[in-house]
Amino acid sequence: CNSVTSVTGKEQEGVKAKTSYTYKRYTESFREWLQLLNYSKSGIDRMPRQLAEFFSWLEKEARLPDGQGVKEISSITRTHTKLFYHHLKYHRKSQNSGEFLKSSTQNSYIHCLKLFAHYLEETGQGKLTIDLPYEPKEVTRREILTLKEIDSLYNATTDDEKGLRERAILSLYYGCGVRSNEGIQMNLEDVMTDKKMVYVRKGKQYKERYVPFVAHQQKDFLLYLKHCRPQLLRNPEEQAFLLGNQGKRIGYGLLLGTLKRLQERTADEKLQAKTIGLHTLRHSIATHLLQTGMKLDSISRFLGHSKLRSTQAYTHLAHEIE
Repeated sequence: CNSVTSVTGKEQEGVKAKTSYTYKRYTESFREWLQLLNYSKSGIDRMPRQLAEFFSWLEKEARLPDGQGVKEISSITRTHTKLFYHHLKYHRKSQNSGEFLKSSTQNSYIHCLKLFAHYLEETGQGKLTIDLPYEPKEVTRREILTLKEIDSLYNATTDDEKGLRERAILSLYYGCGVRSNEGIQMNLEDVMTDKKMVYVRKGKQYKERYVPFVAHQQKDFLLYLKHCRPQLLRNPEEQAFLLGNQGKRIGYGLLLGTLKRLQERTADEKLQAKTIGLHTLRHSIATHLLQTGMKLDSISRFLGHSKLRSTQAYTHLAHEIE
């Protein structure tokens, strides 16, 4: 799911699909499968909607030789999927902007259909051939922070207990390069300060990995665990490593807000002008590791990429910021 560009909820509201019971059953079971494989919340929300739209289009617009709509998976042909692709490219408009769908949005639909076909095969529910081509990606620049800018974020942390959480967040998301949801789902037992390693048990598609960290990250984690987490904790049964202000597992909003506040506190105007998020920290550590000479396959394992080409995207970035 790495290659899919996120689609806004508003853009997806363009079609409120109504489908038959059979298609609804497939849509719901597909959603459950995505949850089981630990796809992101946005993906779990988005892809079933896209699939429901495809099913609705099949019933209303596609036709079998007898003139009836396509209401069974077994009746879907390559011609139907190609016609739907044509519909997305030349007819479907975003309700939000009134414009034709961007190529990234079209690609997310294609990815959804291919993933659904994989789901059918994996669960023994049939076969669906999706041989649609992806649209060329729009050129978008990934924001990468320099080592100096990373230092500026660390230096912007406060001297109180909350500052210890800020440093722990930076050390987890930059130092360990975890994805946003991987850090949120991390438990106390997953951060092994004695071994200088974190265990990512809920990576994409439930792929597990161990990620090493260095001494200063070890120090950040230990100080957070000793002086900050106990102050936040309300329920002694809570197992989450990072806690929010209410003593429960931290949420994405607080994580992003913390990063934005650190960015605003720095005296670096160039850094303040950048649009950054948690994934920026992940992109940055990958680029910095590449600059140190670490091999691509090692960085790929560090990041939890299933395909090496996902990691190769960082090679040109490493040269650009040298």
